[in-house]
Amino acid sequence: MSDEHENPAELVRARYALYVESLRARMPQEQFALLMEIVRLWVRGGGGTARLELDGPERELFTPEVQQEFLNLMGLIGAMQPGHEDRADHVVARLGDGEHTRGAMSLVPPDVAADPEKLRAMRDRIDAEQGQRTRDQRTVEEIARASGMSTSDPSDTSGPSGPTQAEDS
Repeated sequence: MSDEHENPAELVRARYALYVESLRARMPQEQFALLMEIVRLWVRGGGGTARLELDGPERELFTPEVQQEFLNLMGLIGAMQPGHEDRADHVVARLGDGEHTRGAMSLVPPDVAADPEKLRAMRDRIDAEQGQRTRDQRTVEEIARASGMSTSDPSDTSGPSGPTQAEDS
């Protein structure tokens, strides 16, 4: 059967399955298992933004490389939605550090990845959002403390290396 007769959704599913198998072959088993569990939780939660709370061993396994693969899988899963097949071609862009984030990265179309100004603007937006979340968390914890409630550790406001997100473009 020629490519012009193939169902685009089936091609994306096959691409996803092949990519997962390549990850299984090249990643340490513990990292692969953690990655797939995070993907399952993300899909079960309906996609979108997710905040991960990882314990010590999981945090060590969730390296920037694993985070990058998570973004790649998010793009391939997003490409399974009719009309969004182009997301399978998105790439992970490393946005760098900001005042409130470290090692930020995002899944973007190739043309955005090639534009330093757009990447800088994305990093600045992510950094500003993280800064606001940090301020909001501190305010909530101050209110809780003033009310006599227990609070979580206010110093731990980001993941192992800052926000990771998929960018819809």
